[in-house]
Amino acid sequence: MTSASAFPVAVVIIGAGAGTRFGEPKAFAELHTGRTFLEVIAETARDASAQPIVAVLPPREGTKETDEVTRGLTVVRNVNAKSEQIVSVRLGLTALVSKPTVGALLWPVDHPFPTLQTVLVIIDAAKRTGAPFVVPTFDGKRGHPLFAHRDTWRELLTVADGGARAVVRSYGDRVVEVAVRDPGILRNVDTRDQL
Repeated sequence: MTSASAFPVAVVIIGAGAGTRFGEPKAFAELHTGRTFLEVIAETARDASAQPIVAVLPPREGTKETDEVTRGLTVVRNVNAKSEQIVSVRLGLTALVSKPTVGALLWPVDHPFPTLQTVLVIIDAAKRTGAPFVVPTFDGKRGHPLFAHRDTWRELLTVADGGARAVVRSYGDRVVEVAVRDPGILRNVDTRDQL
């Protein structure tokens, strides 16, 4: 694996959605452990030595957000919780433009289950290959988080249609897939039943 100082990687936690089907913003919802989705992802990112960690969150009013939950994170607000996910990606990347990072892990908050080992494998693959994007796969299916090299940020910031998926698709076989033994990369939570 690689050291963080030799290959600095940031994280953008995409968590500004209203969580309409879930019943509340998922960033502040609790897993069975009593910890929030946001806390679990941030801890995994820290353990992987990724920094800074930018959390794109909904407006604070009406959420169960606490200072303890967001401590140590760079918090950016997306005032429109119903906006497309690419809006939050752009807000997060904009917060990183002046930071000395090679790239960023784009990590939707409704995917709190990827393991530390998986994150380290993604970062290691990004360093070894120099790929524009690195995506984990399980059982042949792509999951999260996605590594986006800094060279791709301009396109992510300006893509007109299709969001991040369209940008990734445009890179074709230059996107590196890394197979992991972690079904957590595919497990997203949209409703409380999925917990």
